[in-house]
Amino acid sequence: MNKEMRLFGFELGREKDLCLAELSSVLGEKNLVEHIYDIAIFDLDNKENGNHIKNIQTLQDNLGGTIKIIEIVETIDAKTDIATATQTQNKIEQFILSYFEKYFKDRYGKIPFCISTYNLKNTHTLNIKQLLNFSKKILKSLHLNSRFLNKGLENPKSSAIYKSGTIEKGIDLNIIKGSKSIFIGKTSAIQNIDDYSLRDFNRPCRDMQTGMLPPKLAQIMINLTLGNTHEPKTIYDPFCGTGVILMEALLMNHLAIGSDVEAKMIEYSKKNCEWMIKQLNTQKQHELKLFQKDARLLTKKDLPEKIDAVVTESYLGPLLTFEPNQETMDKIFRELSNLHLNWLKAIKPLISQNTKILLCLPAYKTKNSIKTPAVGGLPSFSRERAERANSIIHFPKFSEIASEAGFQTLKIFSYGRKEQIVGRDLVILKNI
Repeated sequence: MNKEMRLFGFELGREKDLCLAELSSVLGEKNLVEHIYDIAIFDLDNKENGNHIKNIQTLQDNLGGTIKIIEIVETIDAKTDIATATQTQNKIEQFILSYFEKYFKDRYGKIPFCISTYNLKNTHTLNIKQLLNFSKKILKSLHLNSRFLNKGLENPKSSAIYKSGTIEKGIDLNIIKGSKSIFIGKTSAIQNIDDYSLRDFNRPCRDMQTGMLPPKLAQIMINLTLGNTHEPKTIYDPFCGTGVILMEALLMNHLAIGSDVEAKMIEYSKKNCEWMIKQLNTQKQHELKLFQKDARLLTKKDLPEKIDAVVTESYLGPLLTFEPNQETMDKIFRELSNLHLNWLKAIKPLISQNTKILLCLPAYKTKNSIKTPAVGGLPSFSRERAERANSIIHFPKFSEIASEAGFQTLKIFSYGRKEQIVGRDLVILKNI
């Protein structure tokens, strides 16, 4: 491996494009070495990422779209033809022998162990079963008992790796086939699924009517607007609801300001943020400001002089338990068009030029209506004839609404689950 580079692999979550965009925002797009579907490899040996190398688990904890972080410790040629398969296998086994002898020196007890491979299916490069058996023999020769997490030839689930304490007690070895090299690395950090579950399901105040924004998505939204920053910034959510974005901003050591038209939501946000700080027993300084206000009526006295980013789920329309018809969608789109135009106009003079806003728009799954694609910008009005695109109807002509309010539409990402009726389009705006 090039000694001038410190390579780390990042396993991407379900929405690959969105997760990669978060990483590029935080780590710098210029530092992306290679993207291999599930894995993005970045070089962190640079000034802007020096602190991340020192605190890999902290970096992991702040990335909503990354499942685990892999430190690349070796690279070999990625030839995959049958003639060189044995040679490649031997090189990897030689590396495992050498690396394990150093890594597990003076270790004792039962060692949880697993091998995860990426982009290696349907190639002649590796015999995974042989590698697993070889690794077990090496551990046995070092007088170590091992417990394999692999079941068959499939990668172990990240939840199993986390729950077993493999990163702390053993090793999750990763073999990643790139375009020119095979990257070998060990997992250095993994999502803390217990903390995410705690924040998502155990917070004291929840409200189905205002939406259930996942904490991971809130993290992604914050990272997309702020990018690579090691200093506390000021985040404002004008539709704070139960305070999920505020909670995540505080955990990331930012200053959080939230407002909502409903007094109940202000109380919910306050209780949830106080609960989170107590539950996680964090030593960070937390600065939270909450006030009741209709976002369309914001004035200069409501906000501090400097807001670094506006991040909000906003209002997605009424709770739907059924697939909406065209009339229902058009009614919701008209109501939301008026809401967004007016609150964007209200906030424009209160934030600096080039300040980013990230908001969510509803995207409806439907089987019978005209479908509109969201490629290259927000689509035309949903009644207009358009090509079918994943049975989703997106918000009509939102870029025109944003432009009328004085904002440029930078990027749009989609987020949703198969079982959801209403998904989200994440829209990034810039004050111009």
